[in-house]
Amino acid sequence: MNTMRRWNGILGLVGVIVAGCGGGNPEGQAPVATVVVDGSSTVLRISKAAQEAFEEVEPSIRVVVDKHGTGGGFSRYLQGEVDIVDASRDAEPDEEEKAKAQGIEWVRFVVGYDGITLVVNPKNPFAKELTVDQLRAIWSPGSKIKSWRDIDSSWPDQALILYSPDNDSGTFEYFTEKVVGQAKSQREDVQQNSDDNTLVNGVAGDVGGLGYFGYAYYAANKDKLHSVAVRNGAKARAVLPSPETIADKTYEPLSRPLYIFVKKSSARRPEVGKFLAYYLENIDRLAVTGGYNPPTDVDKSANAARLAELRGVPAAPAVEPTKKGP
Repeated sequence: MNTMRRWNGILGLVGVIVAGCGGGNPEGQAPVATVVVDGSSTVLRISKAAQEAFEEVEPSIRVVVDKHGTGGGFSRYLQGEVDIVDASRDAEPDEEEKAKAQGIEWVRFVVGYDGITLVVNPKNPFAKELTVDQLRAIWSPGSKIKSWRDIDSSWPDQALILYSPDNDSGTFEYFTEKVVGQAKSQREDVQQNSDDNTLVNGVAGDVGGLGYFGYAYYAANKDKLHSVAVRNGAKARAVLPSPETIADKTYEPLSRPLYIFVKKSSARRPEVGKFLAYYLENIDRLAVTGGYNPPTDVDKSANAARLAELRGVPAAPAVEPTKKGP
């Protein structure tokens, strides 16, 4: 079924391209209505779940979901090639400025929560936790740490091989900002790849490996990897990523919201509007299917208000955050 959908998506796009070049449509058929989504490989899992479920109820609309990283998605978006950007970080100021300069308006929706997960090979029995200071020392540019013993003198003299998403990845940007202290800044000798499954297999096949990516990719590969607890401060407790620690915000500093950015002009097209409404109305199920925590009630209330604004209809009253304590 997935193979058939991919071929149908490709054929649909070909039809649109040919029509746009003046090739016409066979037997006078209208072009296939297409929604293009690109960006984060982390959010990809939610958008793919939305694509597959939506095409079951709206088979006349083709949804194409790609993964060129958050930065790559925004780049294509600003070139007019994308309707929706999957983003594992917020838009950067220069992206906002370029969009404004081009007269492009977008609306941001929260579609889930993730915890960037550090993983090691299952044959590594000693690296059960790392402090943020240790992580900074490992990943910072110019780091002299070459072996696990360089991190902790009680650990073996095993070569340390690092794996990370590539430079277009929002996960890469978020991790380096929170851990190294500067976005897009890390040591040069890291095995980088845009495909999270390639990173999974890299660490799974390397006894000295240490890598990071979205929680869902770890959860889907627990038989191949061990997660590493993070200690955010000398007196803090070490915390493993999980749906519970991501939800209660104790997995810090690597918990983060996940977004989609929707072009306002695209949202006015019926096919995009239908897909967006389906996505947001079913987001709890889609986020969990993708492997992440769903948005909070406050997030969903804000999403509904923004969607109503796009549609030009009155929004429901906003949900107030739950207050703790007296």
